[in-house]
Amino acid sequence: MKLRSRFCAICAFGLILLATITGTASAKMRIAVLEFQNNATEAKEVTEGVRRGITDMLTTELVKTGAFSVYERSRIESIAKEQKLSASGLVDANTAVSLGRLVGVEAIITGAITEFSTKTSGGFIPLGGFTGVAVGSSTAKVALDLRVVRIQTGEVVAVVRETGTADRSAGGVMISGLTFAEGESGGMLSAATYNAIQKIATRLRQMVSGSSYHVLAYSGDMVTVDAGMSQGIQPGQLLTVYLEGLPIVGLKGEVLGIEKNYLAVLKAKDVQNAYSKCEVLRMEGKPSRGDFVELFFGKPDKVQLTRRSTATALNALGGGSGGTPPAVEPTPEPRAEPTPVPASSGKGKKGAIPTPEPARPTLEPTPVPQPTQAPVNILAGSASNKSDQIDVLDAMPLTPEQKANITIVHKGGYYNLTKGNFSRALKQFEQGVKIYPGNYLDMYWAGVTAYKMGKRTLAREWIDKAIAANPSYEPAIDFRDRNLEKKKK
Repeated sequence: MKLRSRFCAICAFGLILLATITGTASAKMRIAVLEFQNNATEAKEVTEGVRRGITDMLTTELVKTGAFSVYERSRIESIAKEQKLSASGLVDANTAVSLGRLVGVEAIITGAITEFSTKTSGGFIPLGGFTGVAVGSSTAKVALDLRVVRIQTGEVVAVVRETGTADRSAGGVMISGLTFAEGESGGMLSAATYNAIQKIATRLRQMVSGSSYHVLAYSGDMVTVDAGMSQGIQPGQLLTVYLEGLPIVGLKGEVLGIEKNYLAVLKAKDVQNAYSKCEVLRMEGKPSRGDFVELFFGKPDKVQLTRRSTATALNALGGGSGGTPPAVEPTPEPRAEPTPVPASSGKGKKGAIPTPEPARPTLEPTPVPQPTQAPVNILAGSASNKSDQIDVLDAMPLTPEQKANITIVHKGGYYNLTKGNFSRALKQFEQGVKIYPGNYLDMYWAGVTAYKMGKRTLAREWIDKAIAANPSYEPAIDFRDRNLEKKKK
């Protein structure tokens, strides 16, 4: 069944990898970054050198994430020149596709500079006569817009907009109304640009991998995370620790995203190749192994933190692994009512047989397609055979993007199930099986949902498929024996 969900940009870009990446989970996505176009027409500072510098800066940061293989800009320009194509700015999708096919990449990133400005506020302190000290603060702001074009189809699969800022106190001596400032705007604009680029690189990496980093250990005031120099982490980098909460659901029940409940703010101190040790700057909930971690580029005091008990409760409501779900009482299958027999139409005729009303056809549920069996990592006696929560996905051989996309639709299905939106929930659990045919967790929940709807035949089909995918999966076996097997008299 088709899930009519329109995911946010993160989901849209992540889903294309199911078709474009056919290698291992560690395969890098082949992309090309075209030179930025200047749409900040009033910014005289945006020269061709600045545009090239921003392009190179983004290329460097994308490579540092470890998720991308970026085609060299000089080679792109050379090929574009030979083919008389544009290799800069927000080229149209057709041109991007043509260029992408020539260089052999999976996606092309085009972008524009939409703001490139500095603003100084303050005044001066008079010292007598026409002399005084200029005081105030300066802020640089850089805004960048990106589009990701999928080469295979030519569609724009993601739009990313980020703004970077940088502050610096400015001071100088004012004589006869002229200020000789100590600070130069160029340095602030460079810092603001880098701030925006870091945010963009982080978002694009999350779109590709579909997952965040994780807490490995917490001791004292230090937290170890599984992100280091290979992922572009540098000493001083801020990170946040969070748990996933309730899905963000649109007006029609479609899942738009998942809320994040932040527990702590960290600062990277000892950065190694594959991990970092971070100090805790702020904390409401104690970090635990397996908690999600993401890069943060704002001010630490602006992060709204949540106690762990609250975050865990919200995680459980969203179908996470933080608790046992509320019991779902099955609705008994409705009994067929006898069809009333109308009065005989043969007036005055003895022995006339009354013509019964034609029986209305029973609407049978759509047959469940037989999923192609995929290898399942069956761990005898492990939680993967006993749990009906989303942590079961850890036992399945999923790519990061598969796991991320299943997590979103599963939590949406769970949310709709608890709210009584059974039809919507069933579609979402079915979508989870489509993403990975061996997904016995969502097969089980599809069966539970169908049973709740009174569709025993459909429920039995889904439960049997869950058991076929994992013969040791106890929740499905117990549900079948308790609710679907004919009781012996």
